[in-house]
Amino acid sequence: MSERVLVETAGGVCAISLNRPDALNALENSMIAAINAALDQAEADEDVRTILIRGEGRAFCAGDDLIDMGTSEHPESSDLHARYADGYPSIVKRMLAIQKPIVVAVRRYALGAGFEIALAGDIIVAEPTAKFGLPFVLRGIAAGTSLLPRRASPHLAQRLLFLGEMITAEEAHTLGIVAALSSADQDVDDLARAIVDRLATSATRAIGLMKSALQASESLGVHDALTVQVGATVGSVLTNDFAEGKLAFTHRRDARYEGK
Repeated sequence: MSERVLVETAGGVCAISLNRPDALNALENSMIAAINAALDQAEADEDVRTILIRGEGRAFCAGDDLIDMGTSEHPESSDLHARYADGYPSIVKRMLAIQKPIVVAVRRYALGAGFEIALAGDIIVAEPTAKFGLPFVLRGIAAGTSLLPRRASPHLAQRLLFLGEMITAEEAHTLGIVAALSSADQDVDDLARAIVDRLATSATRAIGLMKSALQASESLGVHDALTVQVGATVGSVLTNDFAEGKLAFTHRRDARYEGK
C-alpha cells in the first residue's frame, strides 16, 4: 500500500488518511489504488463497523494531481474511458457500495475529486471555513455531474460546475451538504472521531441496510421506495442486533450491538 495513504484500524473504526500534505493531499494513481485497497480491506474485516476518511496536514484533498498523473512514475492507460473510470470515480463507486457508514472529515479544501469523495461519504463534517468546489471546468474538463445534484439543488450544482466556484463549509452546512461543523474549541478530526466512535457501537447492519435502501430509492417513486424500505426492514429484523435491541428494550438497559 502507498505510503501516501495511511490505514489504522481500532475500536471498530477503520481510519483512512490521505498522506500527501505537501501537495494538499492531491491524488495520483498509486493513492487511488491504495484508497480502494483500504476500502476493500475495511469492507471485508468483520471487526470494522465504520470508516473514517480524512487528510493529513492542512487540507482534506485538493483534487487530482494533473502534473503527476501520466508520468513514468504514475502512468495512465491509453484507453481514455478506462483511464477516467479507474480514477477517483472508482473510489466513489466503492464508497457507495460498502454497507458500512462512512464519515469524511474536511479541513481547508475539498476540491474536485476531493469534493466528490466527500459527497460519496454518508456524513461530512468540516471546519467552518473549509472550501468545497468542483473546478473541473477551469481545466476544460467535464466531470462532477453525478453526486452533487443528488445532494443539493440543480441550480447550485450548475453554478459550481459551470463557473468553477467554491462555497464555504458554512454555506454547505446551510444547504444540507455538510452534516456538522467543528467549533473553535473542537478540531474537525475530534468531531469526526466522536461520530465514528458512536457509529462503531451502533446497529451497523441496520445502518448498512438503510444505506443501500436510500441509494436504491433515489430514482424510485414513493410506492416502489416503500417496497425497498420493507425489504431493508425485513433484513434488519433477521440480524443479531435486532434481537439485542429488543432484549435491551425489554430489560430497560442500553443495547450492546455487534454489527451482526
